[in-house]
Amino acid sequence: MTQAWLNRIGTAVPAHDIHAEFVDFARTAVEGSRSQALFDRMADLADIEHRFSFFAPGPKPRDHVLDSDGFYLRRNFPTTGARMALYREAALALARQAIAALDIATERGAITHLIVASCTGFTAPGLDFDIMQDSGLAPSVERTIVGFMGCFAAVNALKLARHIVRSEAHAKVLVVNLELSSLHLQEQWELEKMLSFLLFGDGSSACLVSAEPTGLISIEAIDAPLRPKAPVMAGSAR
Repeated sequence: MTQAWLNRIGTAVPAHDIHAEFVDFARTAVEGSRSQALFDRMADLADIEHRFSFFAPGPKPRDHVLDSDGFYLRRNFPTTGARMALYREAALALARQAIAALDIATERGAITHLIVASCTGFTAPGLDFDIMQDSGLAPSVERTIVGFMGCFAAVNALKLARHIVRSEAHAKVLVVNLELSSLHLQEQWELEKMLSFLLFGDGSSACLVSAEPTGLISIEAIDAPLRPKAPVMAGSAR
């Protein structure tokens, strides 16, 4: 049986490390000394050191303008349409970095499938189409979007790549995972909301999956422990 291999991975994050900046901002946005103290404690216990965003932090104090471009203005946060317009531009730029880190120059013509997983933006004709054109992939490449599945979307993208390779042994699948979580900051400064904002940043990864037994690991080896075991029938040998 053909096995699918994770041949190699490339990753990318935007230029701006905004974790410390966000923590400083959150201290001023959370109301009440008790909530501020609890936020500080939870932020410290989270052990998060770095989070990246394509937004550059604005000048201090950030009581009105949160980022350098003025996208987030207090009491005048952007519409969903404005967020999605920015998603298309910023998402492609970050995906380009991850694919460059993967270095597909010698394999570009052999790529048969493109899978893109993302749940923080939606465009038409789609990020997959933009990546295909930007990366110089053949128009015949089969494209699939794994969208709005949350944190486990990358796992499903790899499962889909595995199924493709197992059914088409010649296939070479480019998988791109990308999230721009900083596009979805909401003007809700309650403690629980601020703690949830604390967890997410922007980033992208790209990988090649094929039947070539080289690289990091066989996806079969990853998947095997997760597969449910066949039930033991009554009276069968154990």
